Amino acid sequence: MKTLVVILMLVSFSFNSYAQRITELEETKIAYSPIVLAETDNPDEYRYEVNDGFAAEFTEDPMAFMESYFDISEFIEEVKDKDYNSYLVRFSSDKGFLEANYSKDGELNRTRQLFKDVALPLAVRNELWRQTEGWSMVKNSYKAKGKRDLLDQEQYRIKVVKNNKSKIIKIDPKKINEERLAGM
Repeated sequence: MKTLVVILMLVSFSFNSYAQRITELEETKIAYSPIVLAETDNPDEYRYEVNDGFAAEFTEDPMAFMESYFDISEFIEEVKDKDYNSYLVRFSSDKGFLEANYSKDGELNRTRQLFKDVALPLAVRNELWRQTEGWSMVKNSYKAKGKRDLLDQEQYRIKVVKNNKSKIIKIDPKKINEERLAGM
């Protein structure tokens, strides 16, 4: 019996000494990206979903968001085995999307945006109030198109209601200041 106890103690000490061995691990880098590549049915379509925590930043200024978090050079490197003449990349959130068309060399050619129920900029809110004082906004949408990083066309389409009547107001933010100067 003594022999069995001594053998068990020796075996348990050997397991304990083996468990105390230090193992060094390689350094791990963790990065959090505000955009995630989403699967699509079309193998040539590239759609990035904007994480919920960044949706407000994306909706406020989609072009700046894209420039901050998307690197076209890395994207071209990832899909270099496919011979494309241009790249159409779509960024989307619950509120809307931004489509960007890049040339084969990575130059931004054109963009298209569509967002729904967005916070209106101050100038647009003031113009809406001036045109529809006493009315209530029900919903809105924002559309924009442009070449390179400049927007050529912008339009807010806003539905307002008052006393069971509704109407659609269209406001171009670029024309707000022009109308004020002309109407002085």
